[in-house]
Amino acid sequence: MYKVNLYYWNNGVGVVNDAILIKTLLSDHDVASYDISKTNEYRKGDLGIFIQNIHADQLPNNKKNIFIINEEWLNQDEVLFLSQFDYLIVKSDYAKQLLVPYHANIVQTGFFSLDRYFFPRNTGKVLHFKGKSIQKNSELIYNYKDSIKVLDSESEYLSDSQVDGELNTHDIHICCSLYEGWGHYLWEAMSCGKLVICSEIPVFKEYLDPDLVKFIPTKNVCRSVLGYKFLDKSKFIPGVSYRFREGHFVDRSKFDEMLKNIDELLEFQRKNSKNIRNHFLEVNDKNKRKFLSIVNYIM
Repeated sequence: MYKVNLYYWNNGVGVVNDAILIKTLLSDHDVASYDISKTNEYRKGDLGIFIQNIHADQLPNNKKNIFIINEEWLNQDEVLFLSQFDYLIVKSDYAKQLLVPYHANIVQTGFFSLDRYFFPRNTGKVLHFKGKSIQKNSELIYNYKDSIKVLDSESEYLSDSQVDGELNTHDIHICCSLYEGWGHYLWEAMSCGKLVICSEIPVFKEYLDPDLVKFIPTKNVCRSVLGYKFLDKSKFIPGVSYRFREGHFVDRSKFDEMLKNIDELLEFQRKNSKNIRNHFLEVNDKNKRKFLSIVNYIM
């Protein structure tokens, strides 16, 4: 049994999910997880795993260190520390190609999400889970506020059981993100056998079966756009630059055209529900095994 130290900054969203999932997967080892936003007493370990952010003062505490990168949140200062890690882990081949110039040991493992399956039922309802993210491109949904439910975690806190309920009782889930390093919401919806309508961003195209989801074609790919917090460089923290951040703007006309056929989409979901869930299970299991084997190899 190895001592594994897991470091993350509690942002209240995806990074916390990542930490929980990784700790559960590594249950055969002695795993200590540290919310770096709090005061902790840190221990020495065999392996340090850093999720999304680098906390350089903790690197000497571990014999080896891994950095799990969400490339859209990798800032310029952190790029300078990449060489101090034994391995970088990325969630897509697309991310690996972006980072190959910066490190010799980059491993693409994919990732995995919570299985939210809990007595799903068909209701004919449509959901967009905005959460707390600044990259969900939720403006696309505003014209449909009467027919698409929008959940905003900034204004409405949801417990895990409430999230389970929303995922299981909405038949269509819209994930029109400008960018995602993985996309937990999408995969969790698919775990319930629900249809996902998603932007055609790299990680989604890489892992999703095009016969089981509905892609919204991309119209523009931009690295800086005024007025969009995720891409507006004038709104970044002073001195902080996100080199790999980009926004994949979907074709609004294609999206509008797709939603005109809502009855067809609902029928598609009903017919393919089992296959959608099986696709989730297959990808989730494959990526868990790959991630675990890589971590054990590194240790």
